[in-house]
Amino acid sequence: MKNITLISIILGIALMNTVFAETNYNKPQFTLEFNIYGSGAEIFLNDIPIYIHDTEGQTISQKPIPESIIDGENILTVKSYPLKNSSNGYEEGAYIEAIISVREKGEAIGNTKPIIQLKINPTQTEDKLLSGTISGPDNKSATIISHNKNMTVASRSSEIKSPFPRWAWQDGLSIDNTSENFEHLLEKYKEIWTALNNNDMGKTKSLYDPAAKEFSQAYYYNDNQHGHRIMNTGGLMGDDEWVLADIKQLIGKMKYKLNIYANGKIANIIDQDQRTPIVYLNTKVKALNIQKFGFYKNKSGEWIMIR
Repeated sequence: MKNITLISIILGIALMNTVFAETNYNKPQFTLEFNIYGSGAEIFLNDIPIYIHDTEGQTISQKPIPESIIDGENILTVKSYPLKNSSNGYEEGAYIEAIISVREKGEAIGNTKPIIQLKINPTQTEDKLLSGTISGPDNKSATIISHNKNMTVASRSSEIKSPFPRWAWQDGLSIDNTSENFEHLLEKYKEIWTALNNNDMGKTKSLYDPAAKEFSQAYYYNDNQHGHRIMNTGGLMGDDEWVLADIKQLIGKMKYKLNIYANGKIANIIDQDQRTPIVYLNTKVKALNIQKFGFYKNKSGEWIMIR
């Protein structure tokens, strides 16, 4: 899916002093809140990447993540590593704080309740790595998965009663990292590219429909059109400033791989810079718009776009 624009705000919540509480919601809105300094970071929920951070300085923001919530145990995982352009490793005092929180849809941010909170201090000794991580509703402890000077990975889980239907990808086939799966999924990318290149909005919408349906459900809408709006389906069609790069040239030039996540249930195709083979080029400002999709494999073995 295309990147959802982050709502950049300074969080007016004293997170370290927040009291966790169970609250009933009619339409719970789930968000990732993050505060990152001096470190690269990847944040996952249920093995689904929900945020990647690769910039210097401090970033404090949040983004909605309801489509990654499942019914039952939800696992938040944070991976930290030195930024690529840093020759001295982590900056002094580096940290990553990630929080999965909930509030009633339409409520002010000040009414947010944390569900899972995890803070990594990667330059500290192992016994102080997780200092600042406070207890959650079910008091499940954070776990250090790995730790060295180049990378630290930790996770924490919490039980969540999901208000959403069971996602289709959860019942998909397990995906193996094989050349056959790579080639078959690449054919799906080519089908999407052809629809975009032909400015065929009807075909494009039909390919995006399963994902649009789940986005609509995740944001409490009754029809797929809202999901297409969230995904900006075909939004660059007919825009003279954006040109769709030739997928055949990209495949011949770049080295792509099958990337499997969501505990083996979702896959995409990316290069070493996390770019898919469907790319729009801006002819005026030399910018890229990377079309990001995730696919599951249904019981019939078909690849279906799901996010």
